[in-house]
Amino acid sequence: MDLLSMHENVSCAEEARAMYVSEKESGIENYDTQFMYALELLKTKSKEALLTAITLLESGFKRSSQPDRRRECLYLIAIAHTKLGDYEKAIQCCKSLIEVNPEDHQAVELREEIERRTRRDGLTGMAVIGGAALALVGAATAIGVAVSKSKHRKH
Repeated sequence: MDLLSMHENVSCAEEARAMYVSEKESGIENYDTQFMYALELLKTKSKEALLTAITLLESGFKRSSQPDRRRECLYLIAIAHTKLGDYEKAIQCCKSLIEVNPEDHQAVELREEIERRTRRDGLTGMAVIGGAALALVGAATAIGVAVSKSKHRKH
């Protein structure tokens, strides 16, 4: 799960990108090159890079008939969705992996991490909403007090 905590600059993927583009322009579609490029993109926190990684991994998943490769693509797609904060899609990927192999400890651990993040982000979101609600109540109270004082002065 180290990929979840990595936040390298997108430039870390330039060498892998150059190799991928060169092969693609030559009409070569090498799974390993495409996979390595996607893996380098997953080390970043760039939304664009992560979306590109998902596209590359989905392509690798569809093209491969090897179960191990398909599994690693799906797992890394889950990582990318987690980094993007798209927890629903990430959990769905994990569930698919666990359905195929209930003993897939990596997928189980990732799903647990996603669930922790969902709860944490949900609590953070609730705190923000609660804070905003308190601010509105405070503002409404202040307006009410000001209106009340101005009415008392007129009488």
